[in-house]
Amino acid sequence: MTNREKLVQIRKLLKEAYDHYFDNCQDCGCKSGEGHISLEFGNYWEDPNCELNITSVCISSYVFGPHRTHCFNTLDEALAEVSKWHEEEMKTVYTLDDEGYPTSYWANPDYE
Repeated sequence: MTNREKLVQIRKLLKEAYDHYFDNCQDCGCKSGEGHISLEFGNYWEDPNCELNITSVCISSYVFGPHRTHCFNTLDEALAEVSKWHEEEMKTVYTLDDEGYPTSYWANPDYE
């Protein structure tokens, strides 16, 4: 798979996972930069022949993963992680209250 094909696959998996999330949980948390992907190609010394060797892939996602920004050394690493997020999200069944919030959102014994 080429780098372009890997990027397209990452984008498609993210879109499908976000579509599922937002279709089923309209009032759940998110940030405006959800799904932003950035690539780094290294500096002058890391890419002396202008081959565009990717040195970092960062994905912004408050919804998926443990952090807001997730950085990987390769597209393969990013694709593997996004595939896990996608699989987990597509298995998620949302139970919402009458106002559209996940019932677990209010599952706080201190909140009445």
